Amino acid sequence: MTSSITTDPARDQILRSIREHLAASPPPAPVPPVPRPPSPVEDGPNLVDRFTSQLESVGAQWTLVRGEAEAARALRRVLADAGAKRVAGSDAPLVARLLPERLVDLSRDELFSCDAGVTTAQWGIAETGTLVLESARERSRLASLVPPVHVAILSTRCICPSLGDALVRVDPASHAITLITGPSRTSDIELTLVVGVHGPQTVHVLLLEEE
Repeated sequence: MTSSITTDPARDQILRSIREHLAASPPPAPVPPVPRPPSPVEDGPNLVDRFTSQLESVGAQWTLVRGEAEAARALRRVLADAGAKRVAGSDAPLVARLLPERLVDLSRDELFSCDAGVTTAQWGIAETGTLVLESARERSRLASLVPPVHVAILSTRCICPSLGDALVRVDPASHAITLITGPSRTSDIELTLVVGVHGPQTVHVLLLEEE
């Protein structure tokens, strides 16, 4: 028994036209390799200058310190000048070394009764003066958000040029990332800028240089 298959001439014409156009199309251009982001220490002195300039432009304060002993003295001076009696601290080992008497593992209500919070920052962004805090590196994130004064300790070797440079270095295990650019501010009420409504009124960055 013989069977025959009837084809649609219009369909054959469409398929032939597609094949001809595909054959005439140029090959796709190769995808360029993704450039490796620059190291945070690249152009180090200029990055520090750019970062501190941006800190000032967003209303934050900063102090350059060399070594942990000088950082501890500067931290106590900043807290004393702010009149901070109750100081909450994160669980970062550096904070523990610089301020052993800090208050830790506080409830949210207890944090609201604190005068200052002390944390580290994992990265700084030079183009905006922004601090980056990672949950995988440090607990007590609310210590940076609730008290009226926030003191952050940042190594000058961890200043990145841009947000993109910082994000590629964030620990993938971090379930939360906090970006802090100067004191808290809002213009929700009649478009009038108010500082310190939803967070710290004062942000002070201790820039720690290695000895």
